Amino acid sequence: MKTAIWYSLGVAALVTAGFSPKAQAGIFSDDFEMIAVAESAKSAPPLSKEPVSYVAFDGGYIEAGDPIAGESPPSADLVRQELQAALSANGFQATQGTPSLVLTYYWGVLRVDSAQIKVPYGIKTNLRARIALVSTAREDAEVENYILGREKGSSMDMDAATPTLNMGPLETVLQNSRLARYFLIVSAYDYQALAQQHEPKLVWRTKLSAQESAGGMSEVIPSIIAAGGPYFGKNMPDVKIVNTSLSKVQPVTGAEMPNVSPDSVGLDAKFLQGLMKREHTKVSGMSD
Repeated sequence: MKTAIWYSLGVAALVTAGFSPKAQAGIFSDDFEMIAVAESAKSAPPLSKEPVSYVAFDGGYIEAGDPIAGESPPSADLVRQELQAALSANGFQATQGTPSLVLTYYWGVLRVDSAQIKVPYGIKTNLRARIALVSTAREDAEVENYILGREKGSSMDMDAATPTLNMGPLETVLQNSRLARYFLIVSAYDYQALAQQHEPKLVWRTKLSAQESAGGMSEVIPSIIAAGGPYFGKNMPDVKIVNTSLSKVQPVTGAEMPNVSPDSVGLDAKFLQGLMKREHTKVSGMSD
């Protein structure tokens, strides 16, 4: 497994600004399918008509699973630029002052890790991360329970085999989890709880991904960010398939990006770094 962690807590603030097992661009087309998963906490306030203020921190590029030579990820600046634009267009506004939300985000590619050792009657952390990427929290738990139940009942390692499922959406989740995917995950935390109680109170989380076969990573990741903008802050009971295409990245116009550190907005930098390290481990599927 290969992972690269680019923690940029001091400079990563952003500024104003159906199911299917296949999601790939055609040979003569830039069209592809993206999976969008958007969930919010039950206690999350309704979306405001006024822009919601935030600060955001880049948790870093992740390349997890079996390595493939020749990957060319987009730059961290480009990812931040595209995310800035998508958030701005959908009711969120960065601030240098006291925000309502603290965003963390991670991006890269998840593949099967054939070298990771599996614990008997357990699920590899790499597989768990791939399942979580393409499912809601409810489906995530159901798929894991199904895998463990089948393994205990028949001594079958479902992480190595590909049995046929007859469970509708859960079948699709498991199929999609076996495909290498480019992704972006954005988590939003309540600022007051994080700053005052050191409580990572999750408000919403949006997960966007597309098959690795959709195109080059440097094009696909900016494209899923642009197409996924309408799902930030939303709560959808089911996974959504979004038909989109590779987009031509345009420079974002507007105010220049300010450098915001955790300390400058009243956050405990050490606590935030610990939270992001745990998130990075979970998202990448690294062993604890």
